[in-house]
Amino acid sequence: MKVTDITEQKKITGRVNLFIDGAYYCSIAARLVEERRVYIGMEVSAEELDRIIFESDRQKAFDYACAYVGKHPSTVKAVKEKLFNRGYGKAVVEHVIAKMSDYGFLDDRSFALDYFDAKKGSVGTKKIAMNLRLKGVSEEDIAAIYEQEDKEEMLKSALRVTKRHMGEKIPDEKYLARLHRFLASRGYDYDIIAKCISYAKGGEDESFD
Repeated sequence: MKVTDITEQKKITGRVNLFIDGAYYCSIAARLVEERRVYIGMEVSAEELDRIIFESDRQKAFDYACAYVGKHPSTVKAVKEKLFNRGYGKAVVEHVIAKMSDYGFLDDRSFALDYFDAKKGSVGTKKIAMNLRLKGVSEEDIAAIYEQEDKEEMLKSALRVTKRHMGEKIPDEKYLARLHRFLASRGYDYDIIAKCISYAKGGEDESFD
């Protein structure tokens, strides 16, 4: 394999395009071209190219991932998807994820607890757990939200949702069945739903014994 051209990137300062055997191969940091003494006409192996690309991409990918997480608190799965979608290889992605986890920038359990705190006022724990699974959080980390769950607080949340849903509606059997389905879709436990239905029937605020 031979380096046939090296051109500066117009949009990104400090990076160059590398052409191998007459075709575009990749973009790498310009400093590495100097440090590794890469030049047009140089014979290079696939293994050496892989090492150069890994060294070039890992810092760029890490910087991007840190900036993304700084604006959008994320799970390990979400960051991996972002990096793969930007064209980074498996070795670079795994390096970035490991480094960010070591620094505490990525922590699925902390994400799950923060997500629970943000959502528990409007949906039930089951719904929150389901959303966390979709975000790639493990069952072990999801279990932490159940340890933090306060049944009385969750009931108050469900009662607020129930009151908004009821409005001026007449709580007949047809409506109560619809209310039950609605609360279940919001992820509330059966015992909480039962108390909300009881409230809808009689208008008394419920609580756990």
